[in-house]
Amino acid sequence: MKKFLVLASVVLIAACSKETQAPTPDNSIKAADFFAKYKVNEQTFKGSAALGFTITGEKGTKITFPLHAFKDSITGAAVNIGDVEIKLTEILSKKDILLSGPMTESNGQLLISGGEIKVTAKLNGAVLIPGDSAIKVEVPQVMKAGDMNLFVQAPRKQADGGTIPPDFQSTWVPAPYAPFGMGASSYIFTLPAFTWVNCDRFYSDPAPKTTITVSPDFQDSDSISGLQVMIVFKDITTVITLPFNYTLTQFQSYLNSLPIGKEGELVLIGKDENGYIEFGTQHITIAADMHIDAPIARSSEATVSAFLNTVQ
Repeated sequence: MKKFLVLASVVLIAACSKETQAPTPDNSIKAADFFAKYKVNEQTFKGSAALGFTITGEKGTKITFPLHAFKDSITGAAVNIGDVEIKLTEILSKKDILLSGPMTESNGQLLISGGEIKVTAKLNGAVLIPGDSAIKVEVPQVMKAGDMNLFVQAPRKQADGGTIPPDFQSTWVPAPYAPFGMGASSYIFTLPAFTWVNCDRFYSDPAPKTTITVSPDFQDSDSISGLQVMIVFKDITTVITLPFNYTLTQFQSYLNSLPIGKEGELVLIGKDENGYIEFGTQHITIAADMHIDAPIARSSEATVSAFLNTVQ
């Protein structure tokens, strides 16, 4: 699945030629600068492998690494000396997912998320894996999503002999043998690997399911790169990306995955040939086999950030 927007491999789509090109709006910002400013930052910590240690992220995620918590990823040898470098990314809102986290789907099925984190560990540049002692994680329940289970990133299942786009080759799958529970205000579990993990569950909706397609309606540029089309759902903590279907030359949801009648915000974002943000959004209600021609235009930082402030 991958990751976000300008960080994704480029999808280049030709639009109808325009006689004139719209002027760059006031307060415009290059896409690279925008995401550097607004994306969720990766945090760095250090701790003694000989003593064990605990870290607490900026958003409240607490991780306890006891003695024997690390092994060398190549030799499998226990790592019990030296200062270990931990990298932590906390994705604890729909806005965080939209900007920085893996989208909330599992092989095309919608997931409700209670929070995602990514944890990696290195010693002197060498990659580590979890050791024999359990690593305890506590993720704050700030997304108010209720009971959850633990999911990890894994290769996506091949469907119908089709080709999986490079940016969508990973997806969320249930974590095997991972103890998981709920505290008074946090999800508590044992870290199964140094990777992305997600506190979430499958979304069960009795409504009939459908497939939708989206065609960007380019307002002012002959080409948009790094383009992604996403849906931020209104009443569930779910954000998905619509993969680009190269046969249809349209963005298409996973087949029969979207509940008819569900509301959300359709979001298009990418960059123009000069590297500036191109953006569009509209409120949608999922209807059977719906197709949307979605406007996208060169936009100011204020326009995009104003929308982001509405995403909770």
